[in-house]
Amino acid sequence: MMLSIAFVLGTRPEIIKLAPVILEAERRKIKHSIIHTGQHYDENLSAQIFKSLGIRPPDYNLEVKRKEPYKLLSGMIEKLGELYLELNPSIVLSVGDTNSVLASSLACIQNNIPYGHIEAGLRSFDFTMPEEINRRLVDHMSSILFAPSERAVINLNNEGIDSGRIHHTGNTIIDSVRIFGSMINEKETKSADDILDKVKEPYILGTIHRISNVENRANLEEIVKSFIEYKKHPSILLIHPRTKRKLEEFGLLQQLNQNDKVHLYPPIEYLSLLKLLKHEKCLLILTDSGGLQEEASFLKKPCITIRPNTERPETIEHEINFLVETKSSRILQKISLILSEDFEYRFATFKAPYGEGYASQKIVDLIESNFKLLSFEPPINYRSGSKSFNLLEMGVSMEKELIEEEFQCQIISVFDENGNPKMIEDKMKKGDRVRILKE
Repeated sequence: MMLSIAFVLGTRPEIIKLAPVILEAERRKIKHSIIHTGQHYDENLSAQIFKSLGIRPPDYNLEVKRKEPYKLLSGMIEKLGELYLELNPSIVLSVGDTNSVLASSLACIQNNIPYGHIEAGLRSFDFTMPEEINRRLVDHMSSILFAPSERAVINLNNEGIDSGRIHHTGNTIIDSVRIFGSMINEKETKSADDILDKVKEPYILGTIHRISNVENRANLEEIVKSFIEYKKHPSILLIHPRTKRKLEEFGLLQQLNQNDKVHLYPPIEYLSLLKLLKHEKCLLILTDSGGLQEEASFLKKPCITIRPNTERPETIEHEINFLVETKSSRILQKISLILSEDFEYRFATFKAPYGEGYASQKIVDLIESNFKLLSFEPPINYRSGSKSFNLLEMGVSMEKELIEEEFQCQIISVFDENGNPKMIEDKMKKGDRVRILKE
């Protein structure tokens, strides 16, 4: 059986995060197809993104363009299901937590096709976020899960997902920063060059697109107020199309345009974005994006995240990323505080939790060695008719393999003596609390 991979994507961030994995599949001459759901599809913009990242345009564009989320989701499931039957891939891969990701996994389940989730295990624990619901559902449907961090692995363990399906790989967005960041001096970055020609001083780089910030008038007004009232440095604000529509609708766009310290631009190509992020004049990132929090941490740029929570808590704990509520006074206070400190010492002790930029190689290695084992075989009957969870307190140190053999169980999660979750290692220590799944 020859390995074949179907890559499903539907938004710009998904293209950027999947690009290194697609390039790795091409390098190894693995048969693959690229499927665009049409969730966020602009022919000119999408073609430019694929070209700038060195990957071919999608082989299939499903062109599912519906405003209502439930209609969008059902349309994608239907078209993906039909296409999967035609292609019969060994495995389907997608990344993240959008409706395209949820649709791709549901269509796999209905057709008994193995599915791999890249960026598995991220959790904000905010059930008002559609993305949180999506990522949890997708993780529990996945045949193989590629977790970007140790925390993500622990989250998956705590939800009772079979540890044999979970693999700690790092995040492919760091691969993109490493691979494409090395090209910014060789390839065209006209958008960034034009911006840097205009903005000569050190700057703040901002992006705002999350529904809770953009669709809520009071929140968007507070964010705009913070950009207008900050006078010390110029701000470069990259405006998502939905953000621009809402700024116009709420009468806020003109206020930003009239402020000579705020420079508004539409979304730019990824190499140009990396150039702005990496530039020595970039002081900090102000965003509500998930991926930018990771990119900023890897590029050693402080970040302010205008959200009440994040699925990247490692950056918060190391105090290189700061959550701030949607109040202009709080945002301005945090900007002043960050720019008054020297962050070099923090980054000097910061170990990148999302890898060093080689996740795509690990992912393809795992697929090549496991794809024949990914199946939908029903479980055998359990002796008790069910399974039960138990908690063991370790009185002595003991090898993981011996524990599972002695108790005829599977170790699901491990907590230290203070109750803090930790990675499942080859040996459990005295005092550890071990949660097991036992027949």
